[in-house]
Amino acid sequence: MKFNLIFLMLIMFVSCGEGENALGDCYVSPEPDVICSEIYEPVCACNNLVYSNSCKAKSAGNLSWKSTNLQSGEECEY
Repeated sequence: MKFNLIFLMLIMFVSCGEGENALGDCYVSPEPDVICSEIYEPVCACNNLVYSNSCKAKSAGNLSWKSTNLQSGEECEY
């Protein structure tokens, strides 16, 4: 009985947090209601897309990014 309980808890732990929008350590569900400034400081996000600033990258669901000189909407290499 203990083994079954431990096995069940292990399965729940492994499957927990893997939503259909998850891309590992890079991406979570977007937050479209976030209000971002229009200051143009382009960033290359971990999904290899350029956003006009870090707030917009974060609101799109990205968890990490770096500064870039590319134009917003272009692809980049994170």
